[in-house]
Amino acid sequence: MGYDEVSVLELGVAGGNGLLSLEKYKKKIQKLYSVKINIYGFDSGEGLPVINDKLNLPFLWKSGDYKIDKKKLENKVNSKIIYGDIKYTVDDFIKTNPKNIVCIFFDLDLYTSTKDFLNQINKLEKFLCPRVHCYFDDVFNSNHWINEHNGERLAINQFNNENKNLKFGLSLDNINDFKFPLGKGHLFILHNFNHIDYNKYIGNNNENSLNLYDTKIRTKIF
Repeated sequence: MGYDEVSVLELGVAGGNGLLSLEKYKKKIQKLYSVKINIYGFDSGEGLPVINDKLNLPFLWKSGDYKIDKKKLENKVNSKIIYGDIKYTVDDFIKTNPKNIVCIFFDLDLYTSTKDFLNQINKLEKFLCPRVHCYFDDVFNSNHWINEHNGERLAINQFNNENKNLKFGLSLDNINDFKFPLGKGHLFILHNFNHIDYNKYIGNNNENSLNLYDTKIRTKIF
C-alpha cells in the first residue's frame, strides 16, 4: 500500500508472550521494509471478569484467569499497554492517533468482551487499513464447544449483520496456502469498504504474466 507506518493491536495480553513475539517479528520486518510498526496491547490487568452469561462459555473460562503481573510485564516488553475495561479504553487509544491499523489479534476469550470491542470499531474506521488482518484465538476448541451460537464467533456474526461498510470475512481454505497452515481457520480479514485506498491495485500481474512463449513447456508428472 506504500504506507510508511502501521499499527498492530493485541486484545488480551495475559502473560505477555504474544507481545514479545510481535516485538521479535517487528524487528525483523522493519529491517526488510521501510515501515515503522507500532504495537499496542489492551488488557483489563485483572484477569477475566465474573462469568455468568452462557454465551461467555462459563464451562470453559473462569473469573481471574490470565491476571497480569504488570511490573514484570512492563520490564519485559517495549510496547504500549492500555489497561482497563475494553468498553472504555478504545476512546483513550484513539487519542494517540494510531497510524494505519493493519492487524488485530483478538484474544479476549469472552463473547461480551469481544462484542464490546466490535461495537466500537466504527470509531476506529478512519484509522483502519483498507483490509485488516484479524486473528481470533477462540473461534475453535479441540472439544468443539465453540460455534456460531456463542463466544467470539457469535460476536463476529452479529457484527457483520449490524454493519454495512465494515465486514469480517473468513477465506476459503487452500492447500497451497502455507503462510500460516496451523491458524488459517482463525484468520479473518476486516474489509473497510469506505477506505479511500480500498480499490488501489496491489496485485502482482504484469503484461507478460499470461503470454504464450516460444520456448517449450516441460511438465513432469512424477
